[in-house]
Amino acid sequence: MADMRWRRAGDLAVSGTLAALAVVGALVAAHGGGDPARAWGACAAEFASLAALAFRRRRPLPVLAVTAACALAAAVIADRSTIGPLLPAIALYTLGTVSTWRVTAAAAAAVVTAYGAVAAAAGNPAEFLAAVMTCAVAAAIGLYIGEHRRLLERAAGEQRLTAAQAVLAERVWIARELHDALGHHVSLLVVQAGAVQASIPEESPARPVLTAMIAGGREAMAEMRRLVDVLRPAGEENGPETAGSAGFGPVPGVADLPALGDRLRASGLPVDVHIDVGAPLGRTASSTAYRIVQEALTNVIKHAGHVATRVDVTRTGTVLDLRVTNAAAKAAPADLGSGGHGLDGIRRRAALFGGEVFAGPVPGGGYALRATLRLGEIP
Repeated sequence: MADMRWRRAGDLAVSGTLAALAVVGALVAAHGGGDPARAWGACAAEFASLAALAFRRRRPLPVLAVTAACALAAAVIADRSTIGPLLPAIALYTLGTVSTWRVTAAAAAAVVTAYGAVAAAAGNPAEFLAAVMTCAVAAAIGLYIGEHRRLLERAAGEQRLTAAQAVLAERVWIARELHDALGHHVSLLVVQAGAVQASIPEESPARPVLTAMIAGGREAMAEMRRLVDVLRPAGEENGPETAGSAGFGPVPGVADLPALGDRLRASGLPVDVHIDVGAPLGRTASSTAYRIVQEALTNVIKHAGHVATRVDVTRTGTVLDLRVTNAAAKAAPADLGSGGHGLDGIRRRAALFGGEVFAGPVPGGGYALRATLRLGEIP
């Protein structure tokens, strides 16, 4: 708003100055031996050109045509004009700020050609030279200012896009952490409650409490999935997560997998964890591997229950191989529902590293999941 006020004030100052110069020029011509009628006629044409300049930002090309015609008329009426070449020059400047160099150059050439014809007919080469100089300088300045503005606008747009992408990456990171971390623990609690419920008599007073716990856990899982869907942007497949997006907070890595196995064994899942990765992994690769294994173990609990499970994490060159294999389910596990985020989330995380995911039943019963991460994809 302040910029508009300053712009209007500047326009009024320029218009007032040019109008005063036009009047002074007419007075000098009328009282200096010239024809007063022609002097004031030229002044009237210049005032008409000034009036047209008020619309130069809305319709720059038509305004240029009007101002050039009026300035040429003033030059024809009085042989020369006080401010004539300045008027189309101002319109050319405005055109240059909003148009391409081709359009601006063509318009400037047309104005200069018209001035050349009028100057040749009147035998006044000085008018022609003044028109060439003012129009060329005005067009060049207008093109420079216009390009500078466009560069600033483009830079501002890129900054806004970068900020939006950062927010988007944080949303995706939060969504994945919610699903992988909280979902794992809530699933484990519900399965444990279901196992306890199945082991006590029907008439036990603890059964209603366990039933309520299981129902509450399932509802918590459903609410969490809905929250994840809100945080995850629509259409997000592989996600905008990068190495930097894993840096919003401390996350566990491959070195924490044995502790995860200990917690699961304490809860009743017989799981063995074997790790052979050699040199330490990068932070993003390590946390991604942890989340993939964690989600795979959560799926074992959901779909097979407390069955023998083995985790193998090995590194061969620049490929990290993650395998989670479990025996066949002995009984129907607790129903935790499925939001479709588990295996899809594993695939998204593996795709971030150019990896692949294979999952399916194995001969003799049971299930196996294998994910590969190409460590060279993200440092």
